[in-house]
Amino acid sequence: MRFWSLIAPVFSAALLSMLGCGDAPIGQACTFGWPKNSSLATDCTGLPICHPLQKAGSSLNDSACPVDCIQMPAMDCENLICVATQVEEESSHMNGQCLGTGDPDFAYQSPDCSGAAFGCGGYCTKECMSDASCPKGYRCSAMAPFKDTLNCANEDAWGTECTESCTDEGLSPPDSSIICPSSKKESANYKLCNDSTYSKCCACICNQFCPILSKKFCRKVEWDRKMFNKSTTGATCQTGT
Repeated sequence: MRFWSLIAPVFSAALLSMLGCGDAPIGQACTFGWPKNSSLATDCTGLPICHPLQKAGSSLNDSACPVDCIQMPAMDCENLICVATQVEEESSHMNGQCLGTGDPDFAYQSPDCSGAAFGCGGYCTKECMSDASCPKGYRCSAMAPFKDTLNCANEDAWGTECTESCTDEGLSPPDSSIICPSSKKESANYKLCNDSTYSKCCACICNQFCPILSKKFCRKVEWDRKMFNKSTTGATCQTGT
C-alpha cells in the first residue's frame, strides 16, 4: 500500500498527460522578439515585433490605442504563442507593455537585442474552440490586430486592398525606398515580408494576419494590473474590441 501511495501521483500525472488532459499553462509572462531584416539578421533599430501602446518609431511614449498583437512562435511559451491584447469594454489599458531597462519592473530583455534600452512583453496563450477550453478569467475570441477590417477573401487583391491604411504593391511606404510586393499568384514574393521595412505593405500585412484571423485564442478579459501595471495609454481611444 505504501508503495502504491508513492507512485500513484506520478502514475496519475503521466496518465493525464497521455490522455491529453494536461494542457500547458497559459497566462505567464513572455517577451516579444525583434524583427528580422532581409538577411534574416535581427533588426534592433526600431521596436520589437509587438510593441503595445507604442506608435511607430523607436521611443517609449504609450501614445497609441490598444491593438491586439500576436507572436508565433514564442519560444518562452509552452504553446508557442505570445500575445498582447486589448481589454474588453475598456480602452485605457492593455494586457501587454513596453518598459525601459531602467524601470524596476523591467523583465523583457531579448538575448538577440541585449543592448536595447527597452523591451516589450505580453502573456502566453493557446488556440481555443470555446470559452470552456480557457481558464477562468479568459474568453475564447479572435484577435483584432487592426482597427479597420482586413480584406482577406481574395489573395490576388491583398496587395492593394488589405486595409485602408496600407501601402499598395508597386509603391513605397512613407520614408522608405523599398517597393511593396504584389500578392498576385504569378508574381507574389512574400519572402520580402521577413524584412521589417516591408511591414506597412498591403501584401505583407494580409500574408501575416489573415491566417491568424481565422483562429481563436484565450484572451484575458480584464486588465491584469499586477502583470502590466504601466500599460496605460495617453491617447483618447474608442472602447476596446
